[in-house]
Amino acid sequence: MKPKDIMTEGAFHNAIVADMALGCSTNTVLHLPAIAHAAGFDVGFETLNDIAQITPQICKLAPAGNHFISDLYEAGGIRGVLKSLDNAEGLIRRECLTVSGKTVGEQIDKAYISDSEVIRSKENAYSQDGGLAILWGSLAPEGCVVKKGAVAEEMMIHT
Repeated sequence: MKPKDIMTEGAFHNAIVADMALGCSTNTVLHLPAIAHAAGFDVGFETLNDIAQITPQICKLAPAGNHFISDLYEAGGIRGVLKSLDNAEGLIRRECLTVSGKTVGEQIDKAYISDSEVIRSKENAYSQDGGLAILWGSLAPEGCVVKKGAVAEEMMIHT
């Protein structure tokens, strides 16, 4: 098995979906496109924004939330997050191969969610869209990124 066997277009889709569901980091916009480019795929602002618009934010980890990465691990970890997303809308590309030699689908079929406050469902999500948003406008004609999952609700409207 080689990295290119795992680092497919579907795998990058799954990585972005998982990150959006977790609330993201603005570092996603720096590192994931670079890794994708090295693997021969284009992941730009449009791709990130399109996936953010269809992915619910189902986790809110510190410092933006009250749960820690150890809470996420105990609640079911990334497999639990992927299972919740797969149950919600089939957002996950189940056929993708993992380093275990099994598919993502095989891995999440075995997953569990033991704390529905740490790993929420789509119906109980913090937001119906992902933790990042790409903004375009007069101040950022080529685009910019905001970690909207950490922005207070009252700051979402400009007057």
